Amino acid sequence: MHSDDIIRDGFRYAHGRFFAQHRVERVDGSRLSSIFLPRLTPEASKLIQTYSRSDFVRGQLQHYGVGYDESDFSGNGTLLLKKALQAGKCDKVPDHIEALRVEMYAEWLERQSEEQLSDNPKWVMDKHFVDSSGKPCPTKTTKVIGIPYPPLSNYRSSQLCDAAGRISGLHQATARGCSTQTVYLSWDRDAVEQAAKRHAAREAQASQARADAREAERAARHEKYLADAKKPESGPRGPSPIGQYMVDCEEIEGGWPDLADDMTLDIGMTSEPGIYQASFDFGVIQGVMCLSADEGDLDAFCAEQEELYYDDDEENGYDTDSSEDEDDEEEEPVTPASGSKRKAAAGKQPATKKAKTAGNPRAFFLRLKCSETGEGEIFYTPEKGTIKFDSSKLSSFTGRADMPCVGQGVGFTARKISAVPPTLGDSWEAYSEAAYERARVGRWR
Repeated sequence: MHSDDIIRDGFRYAHGRFFAQHRVERVDGSRLSSIFLPRLTPEASKLIQTYSRSDFVRGQLQHYGVGYDESDFSGNGTLLLKKALQAGKCDKVPDHIEALRVEMYAEWLERQSEEQLSDNPKWVMDKHFVDSSGKPCPTKTTKVIGIPYPPLSNYRSSQLCDAAGRISGLHQATARGCSTQTVYLSWDRDAVEQAAKRHAAREAQASQARADAREAERAARHEKYLADAKKPESGPRGPSPIGQYMVDCEEIEGGWPDLADDMTLDIGMTSEPGIYQASFDFGVIQGVMCLSADEGDLDAFCAEQEELYYDDDEENGYDTDSSEDEDDEEEEPVTPASGSKRKAAAGKQPATKKAKTAGNPRAFFLRLKCSETGEGEIFYTPEKGTIKFDSSKLSSFTGRADMPCVGQGVGFTARKISAVPPTLGDSWEAYSEAAYERARVGRWR
């Protein structure tokens, strides 16, 4: 049972519908007569079979206030219902049951938010602007009512506007803000127009207040980590990139605001000194990273992982390379969408590249693989990027990386909230070409 269900005198009102016992809705008396008399039609049989045993007949008799002795009830109750129909007992709903339905409907409407009512214009009109007979009722709601819709939901909002336009004396205005489009309704034309004019600024202010509160909470988490790191019990261990981070990325937050509230990156160690592995969840994409201050060491490590998992895939029957790849060593890896095969990078970068990074231990090169979180498509070709810690404390950094589905050279920042080595959920293997192929085939099954 939902918390907004209304239950009274054996009836239930839920989801805008009036039920007798066992969630049986009333069928109009004339229709009941046409499908039950003189004999059952296939439609009547189907209605009975929809419910357990005698529930349909019992529900109809309850809706029409037809009393009976249990001894008169046999089987699924069809004979009893036929007698009630022949006697005209289902021609009209008793006044007290109709009054109960109207009362429970009004109470149910009061429990619904304006957003919950937005899918059904009749509910909005019934709650605020018309009486139980459907006539305009200016005294029912005297204030301005705003019904919110998603910014691009033009069909639903137009349905509400059409319904409001059929109510004599009711005024309306539609306004768009940063979060919603809202249809304002009132008997007062000036009040409606003023509410619509203030809508965009009011939403922007509310959005900024939410953003400020979110940032205050995130800043407090980072400050708590910094304070804890100064405590003697934190141990003599020096600064390390290992730990858990909260991430901000303007490009993702702007393009996918619903997915960007809790972006994270967890960095852990590997068996190779100076090489780190990270799991990340950036809302629209999630995956793994490998990081090192030495780009040559990083590429060698990634190549080793590629070769390791490539061998495992071959042993399990997944042919991830073609003979053409073996013959053409110059072919560059491309994204999965192109259909080309992976060619693992191998070897270290020239010594000049090492020299550039050796003097800056706060800077790390990264390689990432990921999947998008909608369809789950895997991007198995490693993408490049860098991160640079803001200080020797290694507690925050600025990064830039090529991100499938997002863009090239996407900037992001991260603040540390824990130095506890995380349990990394994914591995480099989870984003191999064979994993991509398995996921691709699975989506079409």
